[in-house]
Amino acid sequence: MKTIKVGILYICTGRYSVFWDRFYHSAEEFLLTENDIEKHYFIFTDSEQAEKGYRIHRYFKNSEGFPSDSIKRFEMFLSIQEDLKYMDYVYFLNANMNFVQKVGKEILPVGFKSGLVGVLHPGYFQSGKEELPYERNPDSKAFIPNIEGHSYHYFMGGFNGGKTDDFLTMCLTCSNNIREDAKNNIVACFHDESHINAYFLTKNILILSPEYGFPEDLEAPFTPKVIILNKAKHYGGYFIKEYANPFLLPSPFKKKNGFGKIKSKIKKIISKIRKYLNP
Repeated sequence: MKTIKVGILYICTGRYSVFWDRFYHSAEEFLLTENDIEKHYFIFTDSEQAEKGYRIHRYFKNSEGFPSDSIKRFEMFLSIQEDLKYMDYVYFLNANMNFVQKVGKEILPVGFKSGLVGVLHPGYFQSGKEELPYERNPDSKAFIPNIEGHSYHYFMGGFNGGKTDDFLTMCLTCSNNIREDAKNNIVACFHDESHINAYFLTKNILILSPEYGFPEDLEAPFTPKVIILNKAKHYGGYFIKEYANPFLLPSPFKKKNGFGKIKSKIKKIISKIRKYLNP
């Protein structure tokens, strides 16, 4: 029986190192536990908390804060691509993701031409395309045009992956696009997430539902398999300021012209979700 090697990319610099232990144990219990799968963890951190081991590979990375640690993640991954090439599949997950149910081989993009996997954003999976917060600046490399008849989805930046070569190709393209934007003094509205969505737009990818990434405190129409931990709830001393100042909403969710209570409720829900997803 051939062993399938799966790499898990994980960034826990600065205050985010507190999530590592909980993430690791949840992944060991629930993620790809099949006998023919061998998981390896590739961790970027400035903490000694994550001990090295046969399946735990640690790379020193100073915390640069947000958004640098988010938008530079593709550069991080490419910096260890020689190590990653020993893996059959590679996945990235945000630091505060936690597995709570079995997540098996259904996340492997077998039979998908792109070789890639994306998770629908929990804040927008029931939204119309006019509400999706794509980058709308036509000068940005993350720009998404309005293509008539096209099926639109908005993917979260906190959980994606796929076949190693295909994932690294995505990382290279996104990294180059981010650099090109920077030369033109452009930063995409939702950073790496915007560039991932632009890359996925015309690709045949495996689409996972928000069951694979849903905020722990919000009511869901399903039972989540992966939850997004409330950072302030679990580690308030580290994240209390962030808890008090959640992300501003993209313009489609701002109240204007008296849209009323429904939009107001949506705004509150999305702001809570953004608070969870802010890396």
